[in-house]
Amino acid sequence: MNRRRDNMTNEKHINLMDDEVTSNLVVEDQIARNITELLNDRAQQLKPQQEQRLSAARGLAIDYLAEQQAQLASGNRVSQNGNALRWFGQHLEQHRVTSVALILAVMLLTFFAVQHLSLNNNLENSDAFLLASDLPPEAYADKGFNAWLDSN
Repeated sequence: MNRRRDNMTNEKHINLMDDEVTSNLVVEDQIARNITELLNDRAQQLKPQQEQRLSAARGLAIDYLAEQQAQLASGNRVSQNGNALRWFGQHLEQHRVTSVALILAVMLLTFFAVQHLSLNNNLENSDAFLLASDLPPEAYADKGFNAWLDSN
């Protein structure tokens, strides 16, 4: 019984949300119509000089858009021919940042690898090696021990 009541509540909530979205769309549509009517009214009141300037600006905008689309199309042709640098972005600064980051990452990895390998080599010369060896630490401090090692 509770499940059925919850389902009915959820359906009402969904319907309210749908109604709200629909009312928002109607309001937005009405605002767009009002703006269009206002622009059309103002366009009728333009002076010939203003119309010429607007027409020239529109022509420049169309030419600029056509040029941008042509550059984009030629850029796509270049990347399709195998230009690997185009895969990383459009600007040279992005390539520089990517290259520097890659070099730094390789240098850090190399540094950590060298540190890890040298840590293993230094273990033999450490105090832990002396304490774990068969000889007591006093034997290494004895002055005659080095001579004995050299003779054997």
